Amino acid sequence: MTTVPQGFFRVLPSGVLLVLLGTCGPGGGHSSEGSGGSRAPGSGGGSPSGAGGTAASAGGSASGGVAAPSGGAGGHAGASTGGAPGSSGGAGLAGNGGTAAAMSTGGRGGTGAGGESGSTAGAGVTPFLAEDFESATPGQQPAGWDNFIAYVKNATNPQGDTLALVDGTRAHGGKNAVHFHGGGSPAMLTRPLPSGTNKLYVRAYFYMTRQLGMNPGANHETLIGIRKASGSANDEVRFGEIKGVIGTNEVPTDNISPKMAQWGLGPVVAANQWACIEVAFLADQPQHVLQAWADGVLVHSITAGDQWQNGVMPSDWMKGKFVEVILGWQSFSGATNDVWMDDLALSTGPIGCK
Repeated sequence: MTTVPQGFFRVLPSGVLLVLLGTCGPGGGHSSEGSGGSRAPGSGGGSPSGAGGTAASAGGSASGGVAAPSGGAGGHAGASTGGAPGSSGGAGLAGNGGTAAAMSTGGRGGTGAGGESGSTAGAGVTPFLAEDFESATPGQQPAGWDNFIAYVKNATNPQGDTLALVDGTRAHGGKNAVHFHGGGSPAMLTRPLPSGTNKLYVRAYFYMTRQLGMNPGANHETLIGIRKASGSANDEVRFGEIKGVIGTNEVPTDNISPKMAQWGLGPVVAANQWACIEVAFLADQPQHVLQAWADGVLVHSITAGDQWQNGVMPSDWMKGKFVEVILGWQSFSGATNDVWMDDLALSTGPIGCK
């Protein structure tokens, strides 16, 4: 077996997940953040025994992958069940001491063995919004969306070089995508969510000129989020990066997850290539849960109140925040990024990648 350096997860273009564990000192400063704490390993569907790829139970056999050696503490999402053949099943996340987990292929569907939701859609899940931006006009804001630029709802778009506009130069499918260019000033599109929403899956394809994750010294960066008050960034859940690792920032507490032991490390969503990112905001249960996948691989998960850096969060930490969804780029590190977004879907159930 090839020896690999320790310290990060990586989603490679071929779809193989490398899971490399290690430690790193903290990166960057934050006025309210303390020290200490390491992120607890996940539990659930992945086997710690080091067996090879697990076959999806309905829709195909497993690809080989790289087996996780013994000593691991179990993955987050296991073999997927149900549905039609054709897309990837869930991937186990290697535990402590593991090197890499195998991905199964062929099974499209539903719940990872061991209890946590997989990122592929089960039968009968229909997004309540699907956008490919093909009918939109390049150089204009897509119809049906508000913008949030320079902290102002429906500001002039573009505003200098900060923008959120349809673009015909790069697309995941078809001819159009939305192009965001932002940095310290937010460049975002927003859309109201249906009244009563307390469970939301956001799936889109993203092409970014700055990688997500493994950016030591960075602060907070937002790619996808939900908020309590339309046009205000003061009460929201921000998924993207915290302290250089893929993670979540919640305001007004300004708490962040994962904990310091993971700051500046992987996993990584590579720059300059398309990636399918899906984020689940689940507040339909007593303990609110946030999970995120890149190309079907679990890259971030908050399932308990003690998985935050700045103290334990209440179990209902997303309550009231399902007023609107936000997409685009904002960096509290002043990091400029060009982001293209295509083939967006919003749903109350897992969506998965095409």
